[in-house]
Parts: sequence; structure tokens; C-alpha cells
Amino acid sequence: MTESVYINLWKKLYEQAQTAPTDANGNPQPSFVKYLELTYTPEEAEILQHMDRPGRFVATRNLASLADKPVEEVEVLLSLVHKRNGLLGMPGFYSLPPVPILFNRNMFYPEVKDGDLEAAELYQDYYIKDKFYRYYEGSMKGTPVFRTIPIERSIAPQQKVLPAEEAHDFILNHAPEELALVPCPCRTRTEKMGVRECRDKFPVGFCIMMGLPALHFEKLELGKRVTRQEAVEYFDKMQEKGLVGQTDNTITDNSIICLCCGCCCSQLRGRTRWDNPDAILPANFIPVAGDDCIGCELCIERCMLEALTMDDETDRPVVDADKCIGCGVCTLTCPQETLALHRHERSTPFNTARELFKTIALENRE
Repeated sequence: MTESVYINLWKKLYEQAQTAPTDANGNPQPSFVKYLELTYTPEEAEILQHMDRPGRFVATRNLASLADKPVEEVEVLLSLVHKRNGLLGMPGFYSLPPVPILFNRNMFYPEVKDGDLEAAELYQDYYIKDKFYRYYEGSMKGTPVFRTIPIERSIAPQQKVLPAEEAHDFILNHAPEELALVPCPCRTRTEKMGVRECRDKFPVGFCIMMGLPALHFEKLELGKRVTRQEAVEYFDKMQEKGLVGQTDNTITDNSIICLCCGCCCSQLRGRTRWDNPDAILPANFIPVAGDDCIGCELCIERCMLEALTMDDETDRPVVDADKCIGCGVCTLTCPQETLALHRHERSTPFNTARELFKTIALENRE
């Protein structure tokens, strides 16, 4: 009885564009089912199995009717799950969380609480060992969920820059008004496990949540509201340290800006550690060294993608465009200020999140 409740819940999650973890035969992945059992009590799962797929809100009264339980009892239960970051919504209307929130539910706060380490270990199995990252990072046909977002001052003068293509313009003019800094779940996870490789290099830091996710995390007291200018300043500060900027692979409807390392990030590791070159859509820029280059190789040291090497003949860095994602991190410590991003057309983001996830859903079901 209990098992079927969690399997039914898994089926709801499987219906979303990014699907849900499966085993080699397409059945529910055992470690992920255990994660659902860790996340929701049997009583909660019995109610949640009647919800629609993530992102579709359902009225409490409708759930109560489907579960044949009093509305007041169901509302109390859903409210408690919501406070634990297990649902989206507000009194009277709730939705199952999308995969990024569900997978990282225990990792949006620094304290190690009951179940956090077990959740992290289960993640290692269903996400990394069983390679669910291929679905999390994009579709099986190679459509990425995220795109690279370079910073303005990395781009060489007179280069063509489209609206929302670089971080400052995007945050100031295109991002939703609601912005919140929320602890980075990827570095939080490795920090809690005691295996964070970048501990002496980068802070755990924050993701910049936008729109409804910003309001969600702010309401749960897991996020701090910031202005557009404060978001820009934080983005710049983290890129100075060497973190890579990423956002949804869309021009509008974006929900997050991540500032990622190559050893912890659930997206960037697709390129740096795993076998998924389509993990991130590259920006339409690549770094080019000017005549003032002194061959100091600082840019090579900064690149997480190992996309830069020294040319023995010119004693200048050259870029492997297949490895480079156009983030601009390599340019920021150039002592001569001669390394800059130049236009290199290779990718086109989707206009809206609806277009992106419709494409991913269709590609994952073919």
C-alpha cells in the first residue's frame, strides 16, 4: 500500500518535461523512491499522489475530495509540507515542486538537519551514478536547460550584443522584478558531505532566484530579497572570484541565475566531470587575446572548462571553441586587459520557458 503511494507520486513527477529518475528498464529508480520516502510521510504521499504534475496548481478542496478527507485536515497537512519546501503554493492552492527544488530541498540552508546526509547520498546514486543528470541538464537530444550568461566588461568594444545576452542588461532590464539570494544547493550539498573541493577557493554563496521562485524562498525565509542593482553587484563579485554565470535557456520567463563551479554544480559538471557536452548552451562569444598579451597564462588557470591552451608559436592563449562556453571568467584577471570576448555565433536561446520545456518534453518522449 505505502509503496504504491510513492510509485503513484513518482508517476506525477515523471509527467513533467524533465521526467523523473528511472532504472535501466524504465521503472522508478529505487534510490529516488527512497528519497521520496525521506521527503514525504506516507500520510503526505497519500494526498500528494492526487496532485497534477509539477507546476500545475490544485485547489485544496479538490485534493480533499479526491483523497476523501476533510478539507481542513488536508490544508493543515499541505501547509506543513509547504513550510518544509516540499510544495509550491499558498493556502488553498498547491503544486508539486519542479525537479530542481525537489532534488535540492535539503540543500537551501547551511545547517545539517535530520535526513540531509541521507538525501545527499541518495542523490549521488540516482543523479550521478545512474546518470539522471542527462535529463536534469537538458533533453536526450541535447537541448540544454541552461545557457551561459557572460558579464558586460568581458566583451570587447564594438562587439554585437543582443538584448538579455549579457548579465547586466539581463538583470537590469529583462529579469523579473522579484529577486532573492538563496544559498547555492550544489555547493551546500558537497559542503554538508565534507567533500567540497573548492572550499578554499569559492564561498558556498548564493543563486539569484527570480519571479515566483524568489517569492517562494523569501516566504520560507530561505532567501533574501535584493534589488536589481544589488543582484548585479553580487553577480560581478562572484565572477571576479571565478564562478561561471548561468541562467535558464530562455530570453524571458527566467527563474534563476546560478554562479557555478566546475566541481559541485549539477549543471556545469556535465561538461567538467561527466559525459554531457550539451549540459549548457554556450554564449555567442569566445575569448581572443590581443597584441599586448604577455603569455602569463593566468587565463588558462582560470578556465574551468580547460578550453584555453598556449600556442607555442605566438606564445598567446588559443581557445577550443567546442570546450569554451563564453562565460568570460578567463578575461577578468588579464593583467594587460587584452583578453576579451569576441562574437562567435553558435547558439540561440528559446524565447520563453514554455517553448523550452515543450521542446524538452517532446524530445524526451520520442
